[in-house]
Amino acid sequence: MFYNGRKIDFYYRNQSLMKKIFFFTVFGIALISCHTSKTSSGNTVIEKNNATYLNGTWQLQMLFASDNNWTKAPFININLKDKTFSGNSSCNTISGKFTIDENYLGFDRNIISTKMACSGNYEKSFLSVLLKINKYTINKDELELGQGEIVLMKFKRN
Repeated sequence: MFYNGRKIDFYYRNQSLMKKIFFFTVFGIALISCHTSKTSSGNTVIEKNNATYLNGTWQLQMLFASDNNWTKAPFININLKDKTFSGNSSCNTISGKFTIDENYLGFDRNIISTKMACSGNYEKSFLSVLLKINKYTINKDELELGQGEIVLMKFKRN
């Protein structure tokens, strides 16, 4: 069969090939979008801040507006199953509850703490900032806690 001097047969043979190319292109794009994504800084971000990755112990690396000269670096241990956390605020042992939803993370104001005397004001700063947290982001083994778009604390997986 001919149409405008060309074989229609050619069209039907290539239509099958085009369908295959289209299918594999769409499948490839879908597959790539399901994996991790890159931020503009090049760090790999865990897909949708996968909350299960929060489980475990995180040691403080940076506290906003602090000189970060800790005698003992604070840490938190997050338990997603019970939605509780425990840890050390550089001097006293702490524990409490938190709320999590997608990229929202908030610590309950009723933090239980031992009452040992501590030199310096670091512990007070740590707890004060912890209560301001409303967002989290995970970059590889780094946990960033912030208020809105401002990163207030950075932790490293222990």
